[in-house]
Amino acid sequence: MTRKSCFHKTLHNNTDDKAPALPSSNPARDGERPRCPATAITGHAKRTGRPGARDNAGRFRSGRAAWPAGEALFPPLTEAVCRDLEGFIKVLHAVRPLSASHRRFLPDDVAALSRILTTERTNLAHPYWSRPGFISAYLYYFLPWNLVRFARLLSALPLLPTAGGDERPLLVDIGSGPLTVPIALWLARPDLRKSPIRVLAQDKASQPLAFGRALFEALGQMKGSPVWQVETIHSSLSSLPRQVRMLCDDGGKGGACRPWLVTAANVLNEYCGGRSQKMRGSGFRASDGDDGEGNSLAGERVSIAMEAALEDVLEAILPVLAASASSLSEEEAGTAKTAPAALFIEPGTRLGGKIIMRMRRLAIQAGLSVLAPCTHSSSCPLHEGRGGRTWCHYTFDTEGAPSWLQRLSAEAGLSKAALSLTPVLLSTRVTSQSNAGDADLPARVISSPFAVPGLAGKARYACTHEGLVLLEDAFALASGTRLPISIPAKAKRDAKSRVPVIPAPRTVTGKACSERRPRG
Repeated sequence: MTRKSCFHKTLHNNTDDKAPALPSSNPARDGERPRCPATAITGHAKRTGRPGARDNAGRFRSGRAAWPAGEALFPPLTEAVCRDLEGFIKVLHAVRPLSASHRRFLPDDVAALSRILTTERTNLAHPYWSRPGFISAYLYYFLPWNLVRFARLLSALPLLPTAGGDERPLLVDIGSGPLTVPIALWLARPDLRKSPIRVLAQDKASQPLAFGRALFEALGQMKGSPVWQVETIHSSLSSLPRQVRMLCDDGGKGGACRPWLVTAANVLNEYCGGRSQKMRGSGFRASDGDDGEGNSLAGERVSIAMEAALEDVLEAILPVLAASASSLSEEEAGTAKTAPAALFIEPGTRLGGKIIMRMRRLAIQAGLSVLAPCTHSSSCPLHEGRGGRTWCHYTFDTEGAPSWLQRLSAEAGLSKAALSLTPVLLSTRVTSQSNAGDADLPARVISSPFAVPGLAGKARYACTHEGLVLLEDAFALASGTRLPISIPAKAKRDAKSRVPVIPAPRTVTGKACSERRPRG
């Protein structure tokens, strides 16, 4: 049985002192520093320290990478994309100019909206898009941070829009808001900007869609390049299959199209929250739900509501994917280039992680395969309760974030040391699985580094088709790294988690990097 999980890794913030200062507000505090629950599955205490220092086993941590670099899930953004993100402030000024008064209170509005979206989620019943201060806070803070997050992810995912014939690839974005996903994809993938992609953006509120369209067009004007054609629909999710069918059948001015990718970012938690509010008659909290620690009636009802909400989402997107897949030839249907896919992204919180784990399980039961970041479509060990209190998410640094955005974050008291996401990319294409005993077994690094008695350096957990494994001396591997491994026939088992321990690869000298002794 395959095991998949993710843990936090605390990284340093990347600031730019040359950024123009924003008006002072609250003193800076690291309000979104991720926790590191490495002990939840292992029982090992998380320890920190510089490379080359002694670990708790008395061995010395390697000062250099003991493993190959692997394939990054969140590669650094190119200089061109970073410049585009830095220049996005001009786009915001063009669409949502701020008066001196609004600029002065912007950090306070950002901090207030952050509380509503996190610790004070009961206030989500009141639409924040109706308050001018919150509109500016969302557009100047939450939107650009999401662009940074999504751009890092989208730059590495296997997304190749090919519709075939005269049909144009259609991107269907659910709960699109200000078109965050289409804009992030356009920014992150310059190679796709000239592709004849059409965008169908759906949201239950019309105002954010209008802002998104204006921002997208202003971005194209700033770059001197036309952006993708956008159609917006202000409707409920249940009407999505009909809206997509009408657009694809009619084509309109944009010509014939076929669904290529369905996306939903930071949306599932709102659907689950709405369902839970109806069932409980009170506000939905991020800490609610089935976390494996209790069997309260409230938790069970929230769990049922979450399941029902996710089934509603699948019920809306499966016909869209099926209709697109049915028009493909047998040869086309088996390739990643043409098979339609669905991408779900949630915040790297406990709630977001559990929602994605549930959606993954339901989607597999419905016949979909997992393309990324999982290396397999087997069951998730965290969803089975094998990970204790941990939840699925990946953490990465803030590299590529605009200097003006980092300065605003500090002024709002929300300086960021790291960013996190919980994504899953699904497809109608049947994916192949690695077999037991394969020499090159794909593995995905899923935890922060921690010391393990008896092992060299800092270890990290990784997920494979064969289950969880423990990588020795893996301090230098980043969260989400994909690399090939091989599990020894008689692998040593970790004393706490009982998973196989994979020794660090040997160097050209024949000695493991982690086994070097200090001079003298």
